[in-house]
Amino acid sequence: MINDIRSAFAFLTILPVGSTSGRDAGKALAWFPLVGLFIGACLLAVAAISPFDRELTATLILICWAVLSGGLHLDGFADSCDALLGHGEPQRRLAIMRDPRLGSWAAIGLVLLLLTKWLTIRAIDPALLVLPPLFGRWAMVLAAYHFPYARETGIGAVFREGLGPRQLLLSSAIVGIVVTHHGAFLIWLLALMVALAVGRWARARLGGGITGDVYGAICELTELACLLGMGITHA
Repeated sequence: MINDIRSAFAFLTILPVGSTSGRDAGKALAWFPLVGLFIGACLLAVAAISPFDRELTATLILICWAVLSGGLHLDGFADSCDALLGHGEPQRRLAIMRDPRLGSWAAIGLVLLLLTKWLTIRAIDPALLVLPPLFGRWAMVLAAYHFPYARETGIGAVFREGLGPRQLLLSSAIVGIVVTHHGAFLIWLLALMVALAVGRWARARLGGGITGDVYGAICELTELACLLGMGITHA
């Protein structure tokens, strides 16, 4: 268990906790929401100790959010924007995802995503910041379990090895404990709907499966949807 938790933190954060285990790496997905909970706690700490006004504090929170995850999910979101929003056959889209260059859709998507995140962060109660990172990383577990992988190889394929119902149930139990404490069942339902909707759309665009980049996009879009949902329900 300890090795699986360490693998989850090693993959999803910049913390120097060792390397990701190669064998049955999917077992680490059970602890992805725990990583999200840690990131959310860090965001709460930034909000609590920031000496700045609401705008600058929201900026610091957003920077901390991106840096802690090493920009991993933002990179996947950007690649997904280029591949899924442009024209081409599924194989062409998969090739675009491997291209390290930033296209116009990636640039537009990142700007809109980060701007909307910043606006919602400054609008909601800081105590709720623990929820979006939690739901975003749970959404990746759901997507990895529910949707087939589009390639035979890749980091996403590695993390599907060892992933089964037990990992999904354990990750959901972690989320359930936090959701019960915050009474955020509607936001959890929203996260579920966004993860499945984005996954199904991406699967259709990629010819029947999704990739690790799509996992990142699902994480980012789920976080964004949760922020927007909390902004509405707590306005």
